[in-house]
Amino acid sequence: MFGPKKVNKWGLADAMAAGIAAKRDLTHLYLMYEAGGTVSIKWEAPSGDRKTQYRITGGDVAGDACPHCAVLIAVDRLAVALPLDDERVERINYEYESTLRNGMLPCPAFGRSPAVEMPFGLMPLMLGGPAWMAEVHVGHGDPHTSADCMDHRA
Repeated sequence: MFGPKKVNKWGLADAMAAGIAAKRDLTHLYLMYEAGGTVSIKWEAPSGDRKTQYRITGGDVAGDACPHCAVLIAVDRLAVALPLDDERVERINYEYESTLRNGMLPCPAFGRSPAVEMPFGLMPLMLGGPAWMAEVHVGHGDPHTSADCMDHRA
């Protein structure tokens, strides 16, 4: 059986962006942090879903392989790729950090704002708002690993 793909903390954002580019009809995206430090990215679209697991690796510098830093870097990249407004990115970062402090598994989740099919195309139900919604889902389990940086240790 194949294990998670190994990437550095910036490579997770690159993999996520490549998945977005491949799924033009993307409707939902999840960065699922799992106990033990594996991060799964799940792309959902009408054309089919895809899920890939990643293990964050690093050099000799302590905290260089922190999976939480990798997820937060990926969220920053999402702000441009989807796009997300600054308020949503700040809220995701706050909710992610709060989830860690409470000893739970964080899962940043992103979804297209609802829209209605009209003769001239899709019309968003939230006019004037951003095209993407964002929140952090929470799971049970220990979010900490020996690879966590000083900012993300228990």
